[in-house]
Amino acid sequence: MSLFDKYSAMFPLSEREYGKALELFPGGVCHDIRRFEPFPFVTDSAEGAYLQTIDGVTLLDLWCGHYGNILGHASTETAAALREAAENGTHTGTLNEQQIKLASLIKSAVSEMELMRFCTSGTEATMYAVRTAKAYTGRELIVKIEGGWHGANSELSYDIKPPFNRLTGTGGTISLPFNNMEATADVLEKVGDNAAAIIIEPVIGAGGGIPAKKEYLQMLREFCDRTGTVLIFDEVITGFRFRFGSVSPLLGVTPDMFTMGKIIGGGLAIGAYGGRREIMRTITDKKIVVGGGTFSASPVTMNAGFNTLSTLKKADYSLLNSAGDNIRERIKTTVCKYTDKACVTGFGSFFFLHFLNEVPQEVTCRPSRLLPAMDSNTERLFKIAMILNGVFTMHSGGALSFAHLKTEKLSDTVIKAYENSLEAVFDERRQTLP
Repeated sequence: MSLFDKYSAMFPLSEREYGKALELFPGGVCHDIRRFEPFPFVTDSAEGAYLQTIDGVTLLDLWCGHYGNILGHASTETAAALREAAENGTHTGTLNEQQIKLASLIKSAVSEMELMRFCTSGTEATMYAVRTAKAYTGRELIVKIEGGWHGANSELSYDIKPPFNRLTGTGGTISLPFNNMEATADVLEKVGDNAAAIIIEPVIGAGGGIPAKKEYLQMLREFCDRTGTVLIFDEVITGFRFRFGSVSPLLGVTPDMFTMGKIIGGGLAIGAYGGRREIMRTITDKKIVVGGGTFSASPVTMNAGFNTLSTLKKADYSLLNSAGDNIRERIKTTVCKYTDKACVTGFGSFFFLHFLNEVPQEVTCRPSRLLPAMDSNTERLFKIAMILNGVFTMHSGGALSFAHLKTEKLSDTVIKAYENSLEAVFDERRQTLP
């Protein structure tokens, strides 16, 4: 029986419900990343580090709500916020005390966010940040990173997947090759003082979970200082993920603006953008449209975020990051037993396994080399094999939450699933080879 057949046998109720979903949503989902072959399982409930499906299958969850639930699913902090909202109202559409408390806590952790605004998603946050930078500089050109994902807004949905173009001009959007000093310098020389902003994930997410090199960020910082370009760190993923606050102190470079989301909402829909006072004042000085959405700064989200960050302020991030480092190193050792066409990337509590169509050569620092070499067929099989072994992954890896640290023998459990899954995948591949 193939891995897909075993999966279908394990999730018959999910297969039936997915059939209904196909009649309601394009592709059966409301976010493309949630769809995978042969069909996605349907979640019934989630608690701590685990998902429970409608088929009664329990899975150790390394996805944890798009990496947003750093305290785990159904945390007591979020539950308390929901109870309070039920009593006091979930949405007022007015300035509320909860948003002041959350913004003050964020600012205490990231002092460079002198002024900020809340919205309802990371996509909105990057869109509004870029719009603010354009108004502040009076320029139109936006520079991003090849393979960088900044949400589904039109200006930044460019050069996400190969082949990469790096088109140059005085308007629109162009891209830079991540961690490639020489090629980036060449592009920036052509850009000159025409760019409104450079936006970069300091640890690139969908492009491989790879941290930017300090010297690369320093080059961008120096260019922005010289040309009056706004440097934006997209920390929708990295904000409060590796330490209490921005990841920037770990990388040695401070941006002019930040975008944040995910963790700061305590599992509820949120986005935030902010930075230097003179840049953010452009919003009111030039009366630019950054509406934030009907549900921006809703009391329930603000409360959940405040409760979560208050807990994280006392948390030991070194334990979380060390657990990720350990799992990442053990995956490297394990995968070598089965194939040399793979590489492992990540940072802190992040870890990703990439199956490749060729033996890797310096692919780990550049999405422009990593992404075109991806073996998507093996990755699809591996995802199913991991689910069959009780672990739900994303990009053949994931991120740890503090709830994972409560799992007995966490590293052993994860690595055992990797070993069994790799064996099953490569056994099936051998059987299907002509």
